[in-house]
Amino acid sequence: MIEDPPPLLTRLPGLAARRRAGELAAAEFAALYFFHWQLATHGRQFAARKCKSEPRPVAGEWLAAMEKAKRGDLRRHLLDWLERYQFRGVIGNVPMALAQWLRGNWPLVLREDIPEPLELLRMQARGTRAVTAITAWPRLREPVLGKPDGYAFFLHDLEHAYKFFHSPALHAGQRRFFTRIEEAFDRDVFAPYFGDAEFVGKFHYLMSDMNTHPEHSRQYLRAILVEYYLRREHKTFSEPLSMTSESAIAGVMRVMNDVVPRPDISRDTETASLPQQNPLQTVYHPSA
Repeated sequence: MIEDPPPLLTRLPGLAARRRAGELAAAEFAALYFFHWQLATHGRQFAARKCKSEPRPVAGEWLAAMEKAKRGDLRRHLLDWLERYQFRGVIGNVPMALAQWLRGNWPLVLREDIPEPLELLRMQARGTRAVTAITAWPRLREPVLGKPDGYAFFLHDLEHAYKFFHSPALHAGQRRFFTRIEEAFDRDVFAPYFGDAEFVGKFHYLMSDMNTHPEHSRQYLRAILVEYYLRREHKTFSEPLSMTSESAIAGVMRVMNDVVPRPDISRDTETASLPQQNPLQTVYHPSA
């Protein structure tokens, strides 16, 4: 038997309809989605003051303000709360991402569906990222790509938005890397590997769910290529690859290095702090 949705979550389809009708901007809807989920999940303990001089967050008062505020006032309320309060079970990157979206500083794209990995790759190459907000019951309470429900997936998208946008230099590096992956994909550079399901799953992760320093991404790409050829040659991680396989990997990495040159560790302060790891000893989790 399917349980009834919490009353606050029954409001989400109506908010989505208002957004589609142009009554709410995408960022305003996303912030309302966030607050409704927080209240439905945590009740009166949904938020806490960052400073004791601030008024305590009162759920009823915030809900009333969200329902009655006109558009300009609504955005002001949403930004004020996101900046002055912390939220239970949510890392600080999430309200920061919402606030930057509301200010128009980060060009995020609201989605009600889940984009395919290739679509996300193309979006990131062009400097944006999707944030998915599921409103349909009971879908929003069901697992979404390894996350327990729609809200967890929404928060996950905002965490990735922060990783993609918070540093202008890192953002530019990620865009260059994703652009090169896109160009190589369109030229069928990776086509020989797509018959291997394990490679495809990890390559999809690289395309759509890995917002980090481009050197980490390149190390990951090389690692999954090495794994592919080890499987093909029926070898363990401790065994050397054939010269033919090494040459094939080097060819792919040369394509990547044409646009994203390997950083000089002594000069790149962001890269200098990265742990120097053997890529095959690094464990990557698609849900990270």
